[in-house]
Amino acid sequence: MTTFVSTFSRDEDKEAIIGDEVDDVATFFSDKVAFPKLEKLTIIDCASLEEVFQLQVQGLDIEEACIVTSKLRQVELFRLPKLKHVWNKDTNKNISFENLQEVHVQECWSLKTLFPFSMARDLQQLKSLIVDSCGVEEIVSKSTIEGSDQHEILFEFNQLSFLALWALPSLVCFYPGMHNIMCPMLKKGRTYWPMKIT
Repeated sequence: MTTFVSTFSRDEDKEAIIGDEVDDVATFFSDKVAFPKLEKLTIIDCASLEEVFQLQVQGLDIEEACIVTSKLRQVELFRLPKLKHVWNKDTNKNISFENLQEVHVQECWSLKTLFPFSMARDLQQLKSLIVDSCGVEEIVSKSTIEGSDQHEILFEFNQLSFLALWALPSLVCFYPGMHNIMCPMLKKGRTYWPMKIT
């Protein structure tokens, strides 16, 4: 892991492609590793990876930290068999991924939810969402805000033009509470769920 950090933690780096050469790591991004100008992240074939972003800032738990905006625009995660979380907890608006435009997740069978609730409410720039061959049960996790389950939630993906939910045999819902989804720019949507044979 030392080589990875020293190679990719320079300010001018805007893209990180991480492959099977980094094998014995459970979390990539934490309070000890920051990539302030990173715009594209691709992680492929990391057998031990359990979470990508541990949402803490400068050693403080995220609830105690100030607002930090990520420049990340594209996230690609492929063949990560132990991945449980992309983001380990709800950001409660302290870390913003408002610049995120493309998310592609494929063959991550331990992943149960993709986005924390507060983050999903902030994805105004998201243009493409592809979730393929994963163990995902919910695209957005249930809100931790008290009383939110008593009101209908509106998810607005104003720039989303491509949505593919493909081969997700465990998918139960987009969000586990009352909700509406608005995608006024959606041009192409693809879905496919293989039938479970019992």
